[in-house]
Amino acid sequence: MLMSLFEVYDPFTFYFDLSLNWLALCFFFFFLVFNYWGILGSLGVSFGLMMGFLVSEFVTFFSFSKMKTSLLFFVCLFFYILFINILGLIPYVFSCSTHFVFSISLALPFWLGLMILGWLNFTNSMFSHLIPVGTPVLLMSFMVLIETVSNFIRPWSLSVRLMANMISGHLLMSLLGECGSYFVPVGLCLFAFEFFVCFIQGYVFCALLTLYSSEI
Repeated sequence: MLMSLFEVYDPFTFYFDLSLNWLALCFFFFFLVFNYWGILGSLGVSFGLMMGFLVSEFVTFFSFSKMKTSLLFFVCLFFYILFINILGLIPYVFSCSTHFVFSISLALPFWLGLMILGWLNFTNSMFSHLIPVGTPVLLMSFMVLIETVSNFIRPWSLSVRLMANMISGHLLMSLLGECGSYFVPVGLCLFAFEFFVCFIQGYVFCALLTLYSSEI
């Protein structure tokens, strides 16, 4: 039973030997023709409203930052994670956002790039963040150690947060699917909840990255 639950995260062992991972290719074709049919429709309006919301939210993290030009990058990253998360809700599609390898491959390079950029170009600012304002002199060395450890934990916490939240909902939906049609209404409600979790996890991932970049 346990192995059958975790088989939904294996792209080569789907039930009935059916795999629809090729649907990820539709992502590129969708945006190639988006300007022709979706810019004035309900989908285009929703897309514009979402972009306006993200810009208004992320720009607050850059109010005193030297990296306002990277705002568009974090907005694009949100839509990429959102597409990956929603793609995992389609039956027989491999949910790569539920794997630690995928999440750490996103979080670690971005965090490492921010650290290299900060220490090379804004060294004084990076040193100032190691000692919070008002720290007693006797505790300064201890606070430097704590802040250093917390900085190294950040990419791992980002990865585990994205992976754990996505995998928990998928496992629960798999459990309800094994129970038959009695839990169909509950499964539909859980599916709707997971759909909104896809948005929330993409937003949290990008918002935390913007917070980390605002410290530079």
